[in-house]
Amino acid sequence: MSADPVPADSEVLQDRADRPVLRIGDVVRHPRQPWSVSVHALLGYLAEAGFPESPVPVALEEDGTDREWDDVGYIEGVGGDAACQLVASDEAVAAVAQLLRRYHDVVAAWRPEVEPVWFDGQRGTGDGADHLVCHGDVGPWNLVWRDGSLVGLIDWEYATIGTRRTDIAYALHYLVPFRDRSYWQWVLGMPVKPRRRHRMAVFAEAYGIDVDEQLVDEVLASQQAGVDLMRTLAEQGRPRQQQLIANGELDREHRAVLWGQGHRHKFYAKRPRSRRMADRDDERPGGLR
Repeated sequence: MSADPVPADSEVLQDRADRPVLRIGDVVRHPRQPWSVSVHALLGYLAEAGFPESPVPVALEEDGTDREWDDVGYIEGVGGDAACQLVASDEAVAAVAQLLRRYHDVVAAWRPEVEPVWFDGQRGTGDGADHLVCHGDVGPWNLVWRDGSLVGLIDWEYATIGTRRTDIAYALHYLVPFRDRSYWQWVLGMPVKPRRRHRMAVFAEAYGIDVDEQLVDEVLASQQAGVDLMRTLAEQGRPRQQQLIANGELDREHRAVLWGQGHRHKFYAKRPRSRRMADRDDERPGGLR
């Protein structure tokens, strides 16, 4: 491994000032964070426990400059923005649910000798029953697909203690999605309006839970929690969240919260509805589109 932080043969996977991500051969290099040791311990456990969809930890090392690096194995396939265009089908939704269920089942037994400390200051691994280590960012951009199969779940920097339904709600937010037309059409690349409750049911069946109003409320709560976390981390001085807010991301996510709250009826059990209501399904509250 070259000691140069940006070797000549590297590929830039993420060009961000606070967190550049490089591919160097079969290795993905991120800037090291205070919680990287805990993430590497988690990834090491998953590799040994038979969860091949997570990156294999390689090294936590210094490069001779003022930066330290976090290296993990590269998972070959389609990820990032391009992966967001691969979750339109029922089969893809079910695959995400099944992967998440297998991860939760595996991680529930993790009891490391050294207590992990996560990005939000939480410690430990939970009790293995109600609470465990969540991935924390199960969005379609963090999935890797190869030849039509889901082969990877990447970017574990937001792993922390939560419940199974913490991860489930986050995933449903972006897969169903609990967002307006601009998201499902332009980000997910869906040519027609998604059958949102149907997609929830596909995910729930594949994971092994029920679709009910509690699950809907948990997704809406997850949306609000994301807004609150972004604001909190920015106030703590985290560069990534400060930049997101400067770029308008906090406002966009707040509008998604308002959209979800204003359209929660569409995720509940079907009730007779007028054509006018159907036409308004992808309007945001206040007439915003």
